[in-house]
Amino acid sequence: MTHSAVPPYLHAFSIPTPFPVGPVNVYLAEGQPLTLIDAGPLYEPARQSLVDALAGCGYRVADVERIVLTHAHADHCGLAAELARASNAEVLAHAASVPGLEKSAGARRMAFYAEVMRWAGVPVKTLVDLARMRQGVERYDEPLVPAGTLADGDLLPLGGEDWRVLHTPGHAGGLICLYQPRRRLLISSDHLLRDVSSNPVVEPPPPGETEWPRRLVEYMRQLRRVAALDVALALPGHGPPIADHRAIIRRRLAFHGTRARRLLEVMGDRAITAHELAQVLFPDVDPVNYFLAISEVVGHLQWLEVEGRVTHDERAGVARWQQTR
Repeated sequence: MTHSAVPPYLHAFSIPTPFPVGPVNVYLAEGQPLTLIDAGPLYEPARQSLVDALAGCGYRVADVERIVLTHAHADHCGLAAELARASNAEVLAHAASVPGLEKSAGARRMAFYAEVMRWAGVPVKTLVDLARMRQGVERYDEPLVPAGTLADGDLLPLGGEDWRVLHTPGHAGGLICLYQPRRRLLISSDHLLRDVSSNPVVEPPPPGETEWPRRLVEYMRQLRRVAALDVALALPGHGPPIADHRAIIRRRLAFHGTRARRLLEVMGDRAITAHELAQVLFPDVDPVNYFLAISEVVGHLQWLEVEGRVTHDERAGVARWQQTR
């Protein structure tokens, strides 16, 4: 990274993943404490790539003193438990990420996703395929209990400078960005990517709660919040740096507006399930992308419902949606 906004203590590593999204960006902040921002998946090519990248900066895994997890998705956190054991590093994450990092997270997610898919009207055969896909993802992850939590507005010292923690739920409920105002530099994780739109993934409600989070609604709100920041460069969780974050955000907001209008067109005057909408909007997708398709459709339906443009009723546990009159 050579952009003038990027301090010499901050290094970007492109770490391979087994997922369609491709490599994940892991960041190393030199200084006290030596800090990794994200860790990559529990995957041998990722492990070797990270070891080599650290060595290129003159470090070993054992030298890492702190690991900051931007969110609880396997491509970002899967290796963290192993790295923490090898280095005795302190692991920090937002409190809303903690349930997704726990040992029971996989089973809780599987039960919730099965509930969502049935509610969306997904046929049994597709449910089985989706369950198999989710189990495949779990093998690239290892549970852990963070040593501490980060909250919106906290100041996190990196390289001798204070970075502000921004809690930006949407793509994930516990997702955080890190902002250095003097440098006008943002580590945007998966909240803001240059070449693809972050998918606000359906997630279980927090422990003790029953209402489903509205991740797309939160995502749109947080995009507008980040657009108001003075940012010269954003360093994302995947892909190249972003030099004009406001232009990207305008495109993302426009994209979701267009997608919502298309969803209403497909809905027309009939009552329809999320599964039926996904089949029209996303034909011929594999199980991994079908799960994301259902997530996106449910997110848009929740957004349109909050705006009063659609409503739903449930029969036999299946939700049918229609436009309000």
